[in-house]
Amino acid sequence: MLKNARYPAARGRGGVGRCWLSPTGGRAARNTSARAASRAAPGSVLPELSTPRDNRSETWQLAILGDLHLAPEQMHLFEAARDHLRAAMAGEEGAREPGPGARVVQLGDLGHGKHQSGSRKCFEFARQYLDGFGVPYALVTGNHDLEGDEFETDEENLAAWSQAFRQPHYWAAELGPARVVGLSTVRFRGHQNSNHEVFIDPDQLAWLEGQLEAHPTTPFIVLSHAPPMGCGLKVIQEIHVKNRVAWLNHSVNPRAFMDILARHRNVKLWFSGHFHLSHNYPDSISTVGGTAFVQVGVIGDCNRDGMRQSRLLRGGPEGYQLFTVDHDSGALRLDMEAKWDEQGPPVPVVPEDELLCDPAAGWLCSQTDCKVGDNSTGFVKWYPVGSETILALQAGGLLIEYDMPTAAPIGLVARVPEGCSVELVGPGRQPPQREDGADVEEVLLRQPNGDLLEAIPRNPSGAFFRIFHPNKWRLKRQQQQQQQQQAEAEAAAKAEALVAA
Repeated sequence: MLKNARYPAARGRGGVGRCWLSPTGGRAARNTSARAASRAAPGSVLPELSTPRDNRSETWQLAILGDLHLAPEQMHLFEAARDHLRAAMAGEEGAREPGPGARVVQLGDLGHGKHQSGSRKCFEFARQYLDGFGVPYALVTGNHDLEGDEFETDEENLAAWSQAFRQPHYWAAELGPARVVGLSTVRFRGHQNSNHEVFIDPDQLAWLEGQLEAHPTTPFIVLSHAPPMGCGLKVIQEIHVKNRVAWLNHSVNPRAFMDILARHRNVKLWFSGHFHLSHNYPDSISTVGGTAFVQVGVIGDCNRDGMRQSRLLRGGPEGYQLFTVDHDSGALRLDMEAKWDEQGPPVPVVPEDELLCDPAAGWLCSQTDCKVGDNSTGFVKWYPVGSETILALQAGGLLIEYDMPTAAPIGLVARVPEGCSVELVGPGRQPPQREDGADVEEVLLRQPNGDLLEAIPRNPSGAFFRIFHPNKWRLKRQQQQQQQQQAEAEAAAKAEALVAA
């Protein structure tokens, strides 16, 4: 696997390493709710979530919920999971209710597509569910939270979300010695390409860095729907990488987040969801520098591997413990623990026999060979195309482009049919002359008999990934407008015919 060249090496459970592969080898939405506006301005501290000042030396419990995608027919699963988390937050054996130190945070994507996801109705339904925890809670938005059909703009949709939950879309809270910050996506309709890219606007980025600068010795916990590029977490390549919606701001300065972390070493934990994956992969927790990036699973049936899980963080004055809460049994499993003032990366402790591996994806299990052009492992073959990106033909025929500085997959180039081959060519379709592949102009896919199947040139950004997922919301609106214009034209023609008759 590529080594993260821009930042310290990303590591998953058990020290899964990344070997070095060199090229030669916006504004916050205006809250229309008076109650919400009085409760907290955008970016301010949420008092309900914060620990009272006289209790900050005590322990606390923070339940972290991933994508909910609430569906009425699945509420028995969500209610049982809520009982599991309430019991886990009770803390002491025999306790029936969560104590005063219990809190809940949720990472976005509240609704289910067939139940008006992103609508006011969806928000109200989700609020009723979260109210049932009986403890303070806060949320961030996910891509599906801004897809409400009743809204014409992202700003209007975001304002309705803030009004429903009586909170700003980005915020900070003081939890014991730590500071928790939530970052929200603010764009759905306005994306140039896929409307499901999770976008954190410049106002939030500046605010985050300002928070870190203002509290340089405070341990931070960051929450966002998708993870930042370069964090090393397991990602879904066939969906999220292909559609370029895997990382925060995937198509707009995605390195900005890890650049901030490189300047500020006090971010201890970063939680994200989005992928609907369980906590049982070597890369469900990954560390870069002193930050642990933590994948959070799902409660309902929208999981990708049959497991339903949430996270529980137990903190105190000295440090924290991170657990998985299993929603089939309600059992707790210790995943990681560390002191707040530790300088080195925390080490996950998930039992080896509970870890899953997906060899078809190769690099996710660290079963790759880093030699360019070599495929002796049968999992991946690397192709150099310059100093910024590199191509990998992975098991299953996916030709994926990786960002070299962050060792992160950034897009799909092509699906290579079984038996076909990949050829890199330079000017005049001659073999490249540069060892680092900087003079590669096209990627050719050839059939088993040598005939050309497809030629893929560099895109306008100079890379080879392709756009497979246009902005569907925009296309839908264009189709609706065309249908309306056609209906109006037909009605006018009928009216003219009646007058003529």
